[in-house]
Amino acid sequence: MWFCVRPSSIPRTDCVRPCCVLGAALGLLLAGCQNRDEIKRYTVKKLPPFERKLVEIPQRAPMPAGHGQAASERMLAAIAPRGRTFWLFKLTGSKDAAASQMEKFLGLIQSLKFSDGEDASPEWTLPEGWTERKEADPSAERFATLIANGDGEELPVSVVRFRFPSEGPTDRVPLIIVNVWCEQFGWPAKTESDLSADEQPKGAEVRQLEVAGTQVTLVDFLAQEAPAAPGTPKWTVPKGWKATAGTRFSTAAFAVTDGTKTVNATVSKAGGDLLENLNRWRDQVKLKPWSQEEASKSVKSLTVDGSEGTFVDFVGNDKNTDKPMCLLGVIVNHGGSTWFFKLTGDIELAQREKANFEAFVQSVKFQ
Repeated sequence: MWFCVRPSSIPRTDCVRPCCVLGAALGLLLAGCQNRDEIKRYTVKKLPPFERKLVEIPQRAPMPAGHGQAASERMLAAIAPRGRTFWLFKLTGSKDAAASQMEKFLGLIQSLKFSDGEDASPEWTLPEGWTERKEADPSAERFATLIANGDGEELPVSVVRFRFPSEGPTDRVPLIIVNVWCEQFGWPAKTESDLSADEQPKGAEVRQLEVAGTQVTLVDFLAQEAPAAPGTPKWTVPKGWKATAGTRFSTAAFAVTDGTKTVNATVSKAGGDLLENLNRWRDQVKLKPWSQEEASKSVKSLTVDGSEGTFVDFVGNDKNTDKPMCLLGVIVNHGGSTWFFKLTGDIELAQREKANFEAFVQSVKFQ
């Protein structure tokens, strides 16, 4: 959480694209947020697609249930209003990498200086070790992109300008944006008092700070773990694994990237004979099916929460693209259910992540 922030904090959006419906849409948003009782009950309104464009936040996959810890994604953000123009700063990255940049991000926001006039662009002092790229079109909504180097990870910091187009009041716009982020990061909706500098406890996720005569809202959100469905196992997610949407068949999904290399890990539950499932995986990497005898000689065992799992390491070519691919998989029966843990993708990266994959599977605790 924020260390030396006296007033408060805010969320931010990645890219805002005004269009002809913006005024009416935000008007609907503002009208829809007048129900104070609804806010007090921490009910987050599901915004229609056209209303979401007002804050254009990239669609984040729902948090997979069953983690042994909260998801690793963290967002540091700030909203700086200047009349009907809102300047939005947002840094996102893994929990530890983003945390390592907290002081520098706060320093960036505290260094903001605004010239007279709503249309004037702010100036700031770039934190040490950060780089900056201004957009070619100075009138573009994405004004600049900063790059922070946190814990060996390059973290993008977007600077976006949003001009509120209608004649309606703008005082509730920061709260609306904050609550859209709350929905995405698994936090209960905030109220006006949650954004008030006078009522915020030290270390609050949302705080306010006065900078150059402007009340800036700061946000520090760590993605929250969704409640696990009954019977879903828990596990510890390895460092560097990012939660993804997965497929309708997966209970959870993760991705690991290194440059252009990517591997994907999934957890799912299904039925079927062990040999049939192993040969289904072999078919995915264009390997010949095993006989029962071949399977018995080739598989390894891996203990998962007291149950013996079947571990395989296949290298072949992707059935769909014919590109070289590695498939690491574990099948384990527990309590009458068959669970499948699989990691697929670039061969070199998969082999580097093999130890993490095994540790992930062995961290599983069935409920």
